Amino acid sequence: MKPFDENLALLNGTEKAVRDIRDDQYREIARGASLSSPPSPDETAALFSQLGDERENFPLFCRAICAEFPSTPAFFDEDSADEDPARIAYMQNAYSDRAYRTFSAHLKNARAVYFPGFREVAEEVYYGRASHAILPLSSSADGQLLSFRRLISRYDLRITSATDVMTGDETSMRFALLHKGIPPREKMPSVLDLSAVLDEEPTPGAFLSACETLGAVLLSVHSRPVGYAEERVSLDFEFDIRRADASALSLYLDSSHIRYEIVGCYDVIP
Repeated sequence: MKPFDENLALLNGTEKAVRDIRDDQYREIARGASLSSPPSPDETAALFSQLGDERENFPLFCRAICAEFPSTPAFFDEDSADEDPARIAYMQNAYSDRAYRTFSAHLKNARAVYFPGFREVAEEVYYGRASHAILPLSSSADGQLLSFRRLISRYDLRITSATDVMTGDETSMRFALLHKGIPPREKMPSVLDLSAVLDEEPTPGAFLSACETLGAVLLSVHSRPVGYAEERVSLDFEFDIRRADASALSLYLDSSHIRYEIVGCYDVIP
């Protein structure tokens, strides 16, 4: 092994040892505290504040809390469920038809209903006349499709699945299957999509570092203006959470009082 590699391995080993020691300390503190089960975000933040520890260690503290209280919830909407039969609204064309065939294969008794515009498609789910909607999310050529992102937000929809449809020899479009909420799953999906408005605390860099500490791997980030003044921006993040501590990540987001919204928690269906 080269000297640089040896030093890097030693550094990583030392950092892991320090994290393990701190994790044991935090878990001991959690066991000795008078907390509800599971602890609320406010309780978690207040207890950490009493410690007077460095803010950068807060994600580790959230992870320790979740280890002691495994019932801490993640990103699902407990009162949401996939309807049977599924009524899927979308604007029909060759590409959305392909997306529908992919999504319908994973739902029971799916039935398509067609509408002339994307706004009408979103309204069908918003008003409860359809269980799901299909909308484009992004394209390999143009990136995030901002108008559809705004439509999803305006009608308070959630992404529950996604699929990529080839639109040319080297181009594709990602479509989303949308629902009023994110139904509980036995297995945590692979992608977490969230929008956050980050001011001075935490900074975007500190936020990404915290998510990385909890095992979330950044896939993409886009910025867009909030409101018409365009003085503040919302950052749209996609994370790979297959190896993340989802409960700790959820607790960190809520305990940090970050202005955020979960847009989707889903798998990309091939």
